[in-house]
Amino acid sequence: MFTPGFVQAKSAKNQGELVVLFHGLGNRAACFDRMKQALEQALPTASMVALTSMEAMQSIHLSIKEQAETSFKELASKVESLYDRSILLVGHSMGAQTAYAFFQANKHRLNIKGLVALAAPWEGVPGARVDAAMLAHHLNKPIVDDLSTLSLSLGHPKTYLEEQLMVNVQANQAVCLCPGGKDLMEDSLWLSEVKTLLRDETLPILAIGGGQSDFRTLLNKKGAPRFKDLNSIYTFFVVGTKYPNLTGHHDMQIPLYSQHALNIVPKGKKNFKRVLIKDAFHSTHILGIPVPRNKAMLSHPRVLHRVAQFAKSVLK
Repeated sequence: MFTPGFVQAKSAKNQGELVVLFHGLGNRAACFDRMKQALEQALPTASMVALTSMEAMQSIHLSIKEQAETSFKELASKVESLYDRSILLVGHSMGAQTAYAFFQANKHRLNIKGLVALAAPWEGVPGARVDAAMLAHHLNKPIVDDLSTLSLSLGHPKTYLEEQLMVNVQANQAVCLCPGGKDLMEDSLWLSEVKTLLRDETLPILAIGGGQSDFRTLLNKKGAPRFKDLNSIYTFFVVGTKYPNLTGHHDMQIPLYSQHALNIVPKGKKNFKRVLIKDAFHSTHILGIPVPRNKAMLSHPRVLHRVAQFAKSVLK
């Protein structure tokens, strides 16, 4: 039985393509400025909308489904002939989850052609389990020494990174008490629903994961210390293991297995494409330290290229 949305979508090509960008937890639409430029060059006939209704605290205080509902209202108020557009959804981190919830809620009335999931926590964020007590228990002398060395090498006081680590852990614990944060916990109702839906999903999805987990790269110079103990414990905090094997890879915030839904989507599933950008960080800063230029997920040249390729293929 044909729905009105499906019938209207038949004329989508004549209305121009639409790319909708969903930012991550606590972030802002401006984080997509570089990606918007790249996509505008690759898709000259397409319109770009970086959603603003979920900026900052809104993405924390509302559940993912509530964010998807609010995002639809914003999009409908900004885009003419919304039901007649071919649409690509692009989400970063939590924004990819919101984009997927948006798709599930609107797939029968909008002509959504694909989803780009950038560093998405498909299987949750294990680092949310780390609290102040756990952090204090694991900060032995070799790790504190690494933190001190890195702090001084970056021009900060000796205890700067140790203090930043504690601040981040405390902030994360507060976020996890809010609806948006709760939805990203490994055992949340939302992620349980995602696990059921994603396995048999037919929508074309490009899952791009980052794999930069070495603090030495923040110094961006040859001969930097290895920070072996710091890298190991940080991997344990983010992933849940001290061993940097396949499951130990991460982007400083989310494990690669979660970014690639390795325990949900069967390998070889044709519409679920996995890409690893080994030197991509999750965001622009780690513990308040800027990452090297163009190494953050949303500005990395190889990420931009892959997103543009995928956009062209699904919106053709």
